[in-house]
Amino acid sequence: MAAPVAEGVAELGESPLWDDDVGLRWLDVAGRRLFTRALDGVESVVGVTRTVTAIERSSGGTLCAVTGNGFGVLDPVSGRVDELATTLHDEAMSMNDGAIDPGGACWAGSAVRDGSGRGALFRFDGTAVTTVLTGIGMSNGIDWSADGGVLYHVDSVAGTLTAWDCDVVSGTLGDGRRLCTVPPEVGLPDGLTVDDDGDIWLAIWGCGQVWRIDATTGEQTGIVTVPTRYPTSCAFGSRSPATPLSTLFITSAAHENAPGGGLLYAVDLPARGRRSPRFTGDSP
Repeated sequence: MAAPVAEGVAELGESPLWDDDVGLRWLDVAGRRLFTRALDGVESVVGVTRTVTAIERSSGGTLCAVTGNGFGVLDPVSGRVDELATTLHDEAMSMNDGAIDPGGACWAGSAVRDGSGRGALFRFDGTAVTTVLTGIGMSNGIDWSADGGVLYHVDSVAGTLTAWDCDVVSGTLGDGRRLCTVPPEVGLPDGLTVDDDGDIWLAIWGCGQVWRIDATTGEQTGIVTVPTRYPTSCAFGSRSPATPLSTLFITSAAHENAPGGGLLYAVDLPARGRRSPRFTGDSP
């Protein structure tokens, strides 16, 4: 079972991000805050100047940020967020989870609040934004196979985890294959990460669990219990130098005043994670 490892409580914890030089960072999306748990365990928090729904590693000292309506850059020291590209102009929609592909581009999707399924998945390479996929209810967890040839993507409204053939060079998707569907009475699929063995670790909103999913069969092969009802996402990091990238950090939400909601949790596993790519769209 996962256990709490940080004092900060988020309204909507999201986007855990490990950096070997920094430690773990994660967001409070609703509270507009960036948390950092340093390598020595010291925790800090800074307010951010606009809504940020996902963060990823970038060059220099900044972070690639998915903002409420596009893509930007976040200074983790000051909390300043500068918009680089706008994707949405509709108050019924907002951007959501994001990730960096093996080629260095940032992919992020939108969520729609009117039930129309007008959400989309976008790709930003630092110069232009392209629409990669449409017809999404709530775009959520995103990650790739080791070679970048398969994109794993969640639509929380549909309850689905889909594997798409992917060309990261051209930024295009081919055929999709439904890996699994989470029954609505169980919960909703949310954020995810892929480990070094190719297994998918998927947070299940509403049932206090993270599932390990076989990326070939879609079979659930393991469960991490989280002692709160609304886990949101997960990422591998290092709690000990002796076991690098073998701790799964799990964010959560204080939804419906759920006990333990909004805390950061962790569990040590025999699995090992991968280092996330850096966004290269801000490189000269």
